[in-house]
Amino acid sequence: MRRGVLVFVIAGVFSFVAWSFRDPEMVTGTLERLSPRVVLALLLVLSANEAIKAIRWAWYLRAAQLPLRFRDSITSYLAAQAASALPGGSILSARLAKEHAKGRIGLRHTAPPLIAQGLGDVFAVALLALIGIAASPQPNAQLVAPVAALILALLLITIARSERSGTALVGVLRRWRLTRRLVPVEEDARRTLVALLNGRALIPGTMTSIASSLCAVAILIMLANALTVRGLAPLEGLYVHGMSMLAHLFLPVPNGFGTTEIGLVGLLNWIGIGFGRATAIAITYRALGNGFRTLIGLAVLLLRYHHLIQLRSPAQPVPTTLLDVASEASD
Repeated sequence: MRRGVLVFVIAGVFSFVAWSFRDPEMVTGTLERLSPRVVLALLLVLSANEAIKAIRWAWYLRAAQLPLRFRDSITSYLAAQAASALPGGSILSARLAKEHAKGRIGLRHTAPPLIAQGLGDVFAVALLALIGIAASPQPNAQLVAPVAALILALLLITIARSERSGTALVGVLRRWRLTRRLVPVEEDARRTLVALLNGRALIPGTMTSIASSLCAVAILIMLANALTVRGLAPLEGLYVHGMSMLAHLFLPVPNGFGTTEIGLVGLLNWIGIGFGRATAIAITYRALGNGFRTLIGLAVLLLRYHHLIQLRSPAQPVPTTLLDVASEASD
């Protein structure tokens, strides 16, 4: 784990430099046009957004009935943002949460909340997209995308909660010696996931996802109003953010690289903001988000988890399951 955290720190710094400032002239030029008041407002909203998402992560861990303190759940999320720009970087939050339990729980317990969190995000952005399309002069044919996302999310929840599908998966795993040892782990992970896929856990989680999405909409509106004469109306902000995030969540691109920017540029251009301004808004929006999260994550990781950042790691016990083998291999 220690070497893994060190790799994430290095990769996080590299990602911040390479991704957030891959077009420094556009980003810095755009930021220079913003007044200090707008920059301060953006930083406040970015901070509120990260706080909301940290509380959401803590909620899902609590709903899974894991023996973790609220403070530890919060810091495990914030520190993991050091790897937020990396494909699969969110798994670091599950790894750090597991470390706080001191061996009482495993990755099979802390990973299912990531799935529940993702489904809550789908519900949130689909609902915002529906509101934005229905309440603004957008073609009704676009309603297909958010409605399909809601149906797919409900279908996935139904399959995950189904005893028949769980039994079928266990039967498949038991056929081969290589996967037979995964059966107890899969059953344990599935119990945790089923405990999260109910209204008592998903509804509050989805509400926090909606609050987080509204923060992202506010950032888009502030950037558009500061950089264009036309500006961006609140309902248009809901539409642009909701539809671009649906593309981010469902297109098979690691971490949504390029899909969010292309979606934002296309949608902003569609509603009447010129292509050049739309590009500046989209790239600045992503650079601010990735850069802010990475810096916050590095700060919390170095302050709260500095004891994990060592070049040498003590001897580890031999893993007893293939999931643990894969987990240790990632270190």
